[in-house]
Amino acid sequence: MHSRLVLSVLAALACLPAVSQAQQCPTGYTATTVTGRVTTTNVSQTRQVGQLCLVMIAADGREVFDDCGALVGKITATDTAAGTSTLNHTAVFELFESFQTNQDVAQITGVLDTDADGNPCAFSVTEQMTQLRSGLGIFNGATINVVAEGSISFCPDKNLNTFQLNGKGCIRNRRR
Repeated sequence: MHSRLVLSVLAALACLPAVSQAQQCPTGYTATTVTGRVTTTNVSQTRQVGQLCLVMIAADGREVFDDCGALVGKITATDTAAGTSTLNHTAVFELFESFQTNQDVAQITGVLDTDADGNPCAFSVTEQMTQLRSGLGIFNGATINVVAEGSISFCPDKNLNTFQLNGKGCIRNRRR
């Protein structure tokens, strides 16, 4: 009997780190996992436009957001020596759901392709989004911590950027 109690206590203690790492959201907000995808094209050296599709799932398994919207990204700073860029994004969905990110950090992690002259023109990239400047609807007062893994290309005839998103967030509860 004593060994069962010890095993039960140890099993409960083993779960504590997972519980303490669970996302805490303020009252009126729901903790969610965030997944999605982004596809954009480069319209200039500093601006991309395209589509963002997001799915947000609450801890109890409820889908609380699933929509695709327009996305505009703007590079605000670059460090070519470090292979990093800082960006801001604007995402607009239906029904007045939108947000603007602030100071997202993109890191080049490899070269994927070169142009005819041998210059790198496509790269693998990891981007971290942790700050929302503003939001409307469920994104009003929301917080995020999302990583985007993908690629960007400025190669001739291959002007396409694609990313997969994974992370977490706290979004405003919808009014019923």
